[in-house]
Amino acid sequence: MKKNWDTNKIFRLLPAAFLLATSLFALTSCPHSKVEESFNLQATHDLYYHGLWPAWRSFITRGVDKGSWMISSQTCGAGSDEGDADFIFVVGNDVLPYDHVRFPGVVPRTFTGAFVLASMAKVISFITPQTISPMFVQFLIRFLLLLLCLMAHVRLALALEYYFVTGPTLQHTLAKKSSPKSNRSSNPSISAYYLLITACQFHIPFYSSRLLPNTFALLLVTHAYAEWFYGRPRRTAVFLVFTTAIFRCDVLLLLFTVGLSLLLQRHFSICEAISTGFVAGVSSLALTVPLDSLLWGRPIWPEFEVWWFNAVDNRSGEWGRMVWHWYFSSALPKGMMTTGLLVPLAFVRLPERIDTWTRRKSGKSTSNDSTKHDRFFDLTHLPFFLPVLGYIALYSFLPHKEIRFIFPAIPMLNVCSAYGMSRLHKVAFPVSDVGGNIPEKESSSDRKIASNADVWNFHWPGFVMWICGMGTILTTMIGSLLFLRLSMKNYPGGEALNRLRSHLDSSIPPSRTTNHSSTVRNAPKWEDVRVHVDVAAAMTGVSLFGQRHASHRYDDELPFAIEKSGYEEENQLGGNSRMTKFTHLLSEAQHVEGYHLVDVVEGYPRFDFINLRIDTRNATYILESDDWTEWDMSERSHV
Repeated sequence: MKKNWDTNKIFRLLPAAFLLATSLFALTSCPHSKVEESFNLQATHDLYYHGLWPAWRSFITRGVDKGSWMISSQTCGAGSDEGDADFIFVVGNDVLPYDHVRFPGVVPRTFTGAFVLASMAKVISFITPQTISPMFVQFLIRFLLLLLCLMAHVRLALALEYYFVTGPTLQHTLAKKSSPKSNRSSNPSISAYYLLITACQFHIPFYSSRLLPNTFALLLVTHAYAEWFYGRPRRTAVFLVFTTAIFRCDVLLLLFTVGLSLLLQRHFSICEAISTGFVAGVSSLALTVPLDSLLWGRPIWPEFEVWWFNAVDNRSGEWGRMVWHWYFSSALPKGMMTTGLLVPLAFVRLPERIDTWTRRKSGKSTSNDSTKHDRFFDLTHLPFFLPVLGYIALYSFLPHKEIRFIFPAIPMLNVCSAYGMSRLHKVAFPVSDVGGNIPEKESSSDRKIASNADVWNFHWPGFVMWICGMGTILTTMIGSLLFLRLSMKNYPGGEALNRLRSHLDSSIPPSRTTNHSSTVRNAPKWEDVRVHVDVAAAMTGVSLFGQRHASHRYDDELPFAIEKSGYEEENQLGGNSRMTKFTHLLSEAQHVEGYHLVDVVEGYPRFDFINLRIDTRNATYILESDDWTEWDMSERSHV
């Protein structure tokens, strides 16, 4: 018994470790961030290094006024009152070191997720013996989010094991004629296959460390699914309400479909649903509104404004429109890849029928084969699948579509794929009960021999079907590796900032050298550098963590200044007169008057299927002012 328990434990742990490995590999392969996650990443930076005190001080001195945080002036200094190299935004008589004051974005977002991650990272930094670098802080914050997502998926896997193997099944109206005992005993591998399928896909491992609102929503929705399989409908509703109110208002569609399903199955009454939703909603607002109002400088419920922008004003289409079936015809095939072929097997007993038919043809039909008594359609998982399918269908009515918008649907679709894969596992590795039918008068040794002789009742058609199922997982993993390889070239702005730092390191001597050597006394100083980052570079990898890392070198040197442009009209650079104050540029334009090319970073990757290669083109140019005094490297060799 202990040996069997150890085997089952390893069978569960290995896929979880593999999911951790693929997620961590994606994190280390693509350390930079893009525009979709910039708000939460910059907010996490500000809360980690500055905390809530600047916003609280502004609130105490001036109160909360809707127009109180309009920027009257701004400076691009080398330091702040905390001694950091940041933009300092002067608002009235207050100094606010927050990125969102200057770059608020199209719609406001919550600081709840950023505050939690920054607080966790701050606690860890307190127990470290030395000051950790900004880029390591960024890695730590993303790794903490990765672990939280991993725990959610492991918890869902354990809930699947409880539902299909050990626990009592919920009484679903659509599956009341199915055999709960058969479902529980024949699916011991579904939890492991769920983790394996999730690990081999691209989007969940890749985005589990990305500070998108969609990632925070996916994290909580996965917990909601776990509660659903554990048979706790009220907790399921609480998680969905919490996600809707704080992180993603569009999860309201999933809350509607799941809630309607639970009501139709009488898992709770209408009064219980209203009371649960009210308490969860008020609690969610109590968490998000005070924090967000403090940091935004006005009373605000961010997700309500997002909902108004998308649903009432219907302005989401300004960012592109797709056909209504795009999620089904493009997004889901891209997200699931070949593991999507396993989803139909969750609802039909085709593998069992094929296995039974081939066994009869070969004369190997066993006495314990009960497949002939089962219905062809398996409705066990249908009550979980239909609400998610309805969620995607309702979301399809919005004109603007992105695959990240339906991230909450992917875990349940992976459950369907895992259920189908466990069906293939059952026919490939059937466990016979011959040993259990041996008369009691037989000796224990005879029983052991008889039991072990037919533990695996091998039959090649079932094994071939299982190999095909594993092939879909393998091809999905290969496709995911290709997507990851393409993604590595999607952050030219972040890579350009790293190369600029290396260039400046080699061209500017340390200040301690210039102070003690007449040979390099006229060399340029580190704090004299002025860098401008255009919109394209800022959207493809330049974060505040990267800026802090690039601008700091030694403790006895002041950090240089970095200024970014934004798509907001007030954040446009505007004209060559302002351009001349910068010594270096990160620009998508190759030729700028008064500047010469230092280096170029390629980006915009695409896969050439004809030549089987990844093609890129020049994306971000590193330019240096012609007036910038270049230190003679030959003189440096004499220092």
